[in-house]
This record gives sequence, structure tokens and C-alpha cells, in this order.
Amino acid sequence: MSELSLDEALALDATGSMQPESRISLSPLRRDFLLMARTISEDGAVEALSLSEEILDRSRSGDERDPEVEARVRLDRALIGAVEEERVGHELRWATDRLATLRPGSPGHALALLNLASWHASIGETMMALAVHSEITTASKHPNDLVALSRLEVGRLHQKIGDVPSSLRHHWSSASRFSAEGMIGEEAIALLEWLDLALDFLSEDAERMGDVIANTMPRTNLEPSEAKVHPDDVLEAGLRLAGIILDDPSGEKRPDIGLLVDAAHCISSNEIAESLREKVGSMQDAQVIEWVQELELNGSETDQS
Repeated sequence: MSELSLDEALALDATGSMQPESRISLSPLRRDFLLMARTISEDGAVEALSLSEEILDRSRSGDERDPEVEARVRLDRALIGAVEEERVGHELRWATDRLATLRPGSPGHALALLNLASWHASIGETMMALAVHSEITTASKHPNDLVALSRLEVGRLHQKIGDVPSSLRHHWSSASRFSAEGMIGEEAIALLEWLDLALDFLSEDAERMGDVIANTMPRTNLEPSEAKVHPDDVLEAGLRLAGIILDDPSGEKRPDIGLLVDAAHCISSNEIAESLREKVGSMQDAQVIEWVQELELNGSETDQS
């Protein structure tokens, strides 16, 4: 029986479907790495520190040498505070480069890139973070769910530097990818962030988001283009969101539902308004209930260009 890859073993373990016969196909070192990963997830970093050091030493030894385990454990150790702060970036880059050689396009490689990009963003190196994210693509065979997560982070970074059109594009792409993976919670987050930004840039002559993404070309001019959002995209996003967040509209603070009210008003959408009214009896946020009950669509504007 061929040995499972680390990504396959981690995926099986996460779903609880790792069978005894599957464990036979893992080396003792890889089984212990799996235990370390589970310890980090369930018990926290402190409990995993000593185990991670032992596994790192074994991964470099003559008897159990395993370059992939070494890369993954060095990545994890950088994330759980097992190395000096000034060496975190070096360790993340080393692990990323090693996995790019050993397992290009794998979930582990994509996760390494995501963590390296997050580290650059955390120290204010936004352009470096964007450059790292640009390496996470379906063309490189990275998993679609991790590409979606990358696009969400890219959207946030572009919003931070004031590039609204790029932020809107990447948030929309992220939401669509999450939807394709059935990750409705993550889809809702991406759509809410997109909608919160989009409502300030409504225009009837805007290109639809699907076309914007399909027609995107490498930019030669670094100046951002004008931000415009078609009301039909707001309607689509609003209805997708309504199908997710209104499944349970309870909770005393629901700014997400409040944003749906804003969307219904801004584009005069009876469809979104009706979805809200159908659920108002189950809502608990007093302010949102008042907004839904007072929702008036007559006279609202759809072109704010």
C-alpha cells in the first residue's frame, strides 16, 4: 500500500474517517506529525511545542528523514511561536519554498503561501502580501477553497489601499468560489463585505461582475479604474445572502440583516424586501425589525454615479 500524503492524512483525520488500515500506510513519523497537528487544533500550541521539536529532529535524521514533514513542522512551529519573532518570516518562506518544490499545487503548499502572505500583511508589507497571494491559483492546481480564501484576503488588501474596483472583483470571485464548494458561511462573509462596499458605487451603466472578472486583463496603468456596481449584481448578492443569513434571523445584534435592508432600499428590490418581511417575526434585533417594518422602496435611487 502506498503511503498517504500528509494532505490526504490530515483531510481524513479532520473528517474522522481515518481508518486503521489507512494508518498502516503512514510512517511512524507521519503518524506523530498527525498527532501534533491534532494537538495544535484541539489543545493549543503549548501542548504541541515539545512534540514539534522532537518531530523536527526526527525528520532530519538519517533513519526517518522526511523533507515534507520537515517543511510542514517548520511551518507549524513558526505559527505557534516556537521560533524567535525575527525568524518567523524566514521560516515561513523556507517552508513555502520547500513545499513548492516537493508538493507544488498541494493544499499544504497553498496553506504555506496563505500564511506567508498573512505575515507580510501583518507587518505592513501589503504589496508583498499581494505578490504572494498571486501565486495561489487554480492554474497551479491549488484547491478551489483555498484559492477562494486567498481571493477574500486579496479583496481586503485592495480595499485597504483604496483600490475599490479590484476589491469588489476579488470579493465577488471569492464568494463564487466558496459557493461552488458549498461553503455557505464563508460565501456569506465574502458577499457581506462585497455588498457593504458596493452600495456606495451603484450605477446602471456598470458592467456586470461576471463580465468584469471574465474580461480582466493585466494592468499596465497602476491608477485604479472608476468603481461602478450594477444594481442587478446587488440584487443577486442580496438574494444569495437572504437565502443564507435569513435561515436563522435571531440575535439581538444583526448588522448583516441591516445591510440587506440597505440593499433593498438602494435598488428598490421588492424581492429582497419580501424575504425580509417573511422573517421579521423571528428577528430579535429591535432596530433591524423597525427598519424592515418601515422599509419604503418608493423613490429610492439606483444610480449613484
